[in-house]
Amino acid sequence: MLLLSPTTPVLVGAAQFTERLDDPDYEALSPVDITARAAQLAFKDCGNEGISAVIDTIMTARTFEDSTPFLAFPHGCSNNFPRSVCKRLNIAPAEAIWAMSGGDSPQKLVVEACEKIAQGCATGVLICGGEAMSTAGALVKSGQKVDWSETLDEPVDDRGTGIDYVHHDEIAHGVITPPLFHGLIENARRGQSHCHSQAWINGMAALFAPFSKVAADNPYSCQPGVRYSPTELSAISLDNRFIAHPYPQRLIARDKVNQSAALVVVSTALADTLKIPTQQRIYLKGYAHARERAVIERPNLGEAESAGLALKAALNAAHVALDDIALFDFYSCFPVAVINAISAIGLAADDPRGLTVTGGLPYFGGPGNNYSMHAIAEMVHRLRKGTGLYGLVAANGGFLSKYAVGIYSSDACEFTVCDNAALQQVLDERPVPSLNRAPKGRGHIETYTLGYNRDGLATSAIIVGRLQATAERFIAMTPKDDRLIAKDLASTEPLHRLVEVTASDAGNYFQLLDEPSE
Repeated sequence: MLLLSPTTPVLVGAAQFTERLDDPDYEALSPVDITARAAQLAFKDCGNEGISAVIDTIMTARTFEDSTPFLAFPHGCSNNFPRSVCKRLNIAPAEAIWAMSGGDSPQKLVVEACEKIAQGCATGVLICGGEAMSTAGALVKSGQKVDWSETLDEPVDDRGTGIDYVHHDEIAHGVITPPLFHGLIENARRGQSHCHSQAWINGMAALFAPFSKVAADNPYSCQPGVRYSPTELSAISLDNRFIAHPYPQRLIARDKVNQSAALVVVSTALADTLKIPTQQRIYLKGYAHARERAVIERPNLGEAESAGLALKAALNAAHVALDDIALFDFYSCFPVAVINAISAIGLAADDPRGLTVTGGLPYFGGPGNNYSMHAIAEMVHRLRKGTGLYGLVAANGGFLSKYAVGIYSSDACEFTVCDNAALQQVLDERPVPSLNRAPKGRGHIETYTLGYNRDGLATSAIIVGRLQATAERFIAMTPKDDRLIAKDLASTEPLHRLVEVTASDAGNYFQLLDEPSE
């Protein structure tokens, strides 16, 4: 039997909570309340609820509304989310951390918790997060007034939104939503595969249909029992209209959910003191994370190299091969997030082990920055059922901007700090394409995406292209109220078409110069 250091970190508690609008016991919980509910369940899951008394650190994921300056809280919010959760739990940890935004944050918080414990800076850490976006929207729609405001004057390490991975020119040209950002990446990748638009959509649907089947059987899913065939995911209708090309509604993350998750990480010494059974304990065997430049600054618009590098580094750190992994959960906000990751490591889309343990963000639910905490919680419970098992959780933040990977094990192992500096250096040293911020002249389309209205009509287009004269990259959009170009691009193949681009104080605009190819 392996004799572990007393400061070896171990996951001993994991829980999830979901509240649906049509649940018979629906309570319309606030984000703080729903997060506290998952935390209470995580304490219970430890097998010793007295563990709440020895929590010295709390870490919380950032809510979606608090992650960007573009959104407002319709019902108010807490000015100190971690301490508000503590108030509900009647705990007073010495340290409270309010994480930076990003879907990678749950995995990075687990790493930070483990490092703190290994270094002797903490012994008991609660990690939690939650969203109540479904309730918030329903209250607005019904005209009901609630006040979720809370002001606490207690110390907190507030790390801010951290959205510096977005380029000013992207925002200035209307790329302001995740479907538009990912649409640019997805169509670039499609172009590199020389695949027709509808065939690509069919492929995305085939990739995600098995995800929906996993979600259907998950009791924490936002819509349990709902399964989709590939045809139901790819067929365009008013119920499955385009949101942004190439994405119908059923192929993107579902963020209107009420979901929360929580994890408890403690030192082995504390776990022994509290007599937490060994079969409850799950270990972080290896990890890695990496960060990309803004989308329009990437050498290859159709690839985020950080995912593959982080996945390979985490496997190497854990001293395991891809074939050793029994369970996977790949972040699945959009199909390209999955395709980009599995392609980089040579994992087939139809691998019999499956690509998700939850059911993925479009079907299980996509609770803001906190989805991967659900994946980790589910992974903990599945790994407890066997020995010698490894599970891989891959968490994505931003627009394939930040990638964090954790390898979890049901077998006891010492914790080793992983240094990602060399990994990040590889990415940072990649050449940056020259960007012309005031382009003029002819160019061709490298990638594009289209915006649609609620009637399913294309109303706008955004392109990233290269100037013929200089090969410089540029970003441009359709003139306001000019739907003819968007309609043209929606019915033809936009990639590589010739355009004329002009610059103005309001941004860069383009006009089509050639006839569409067959």
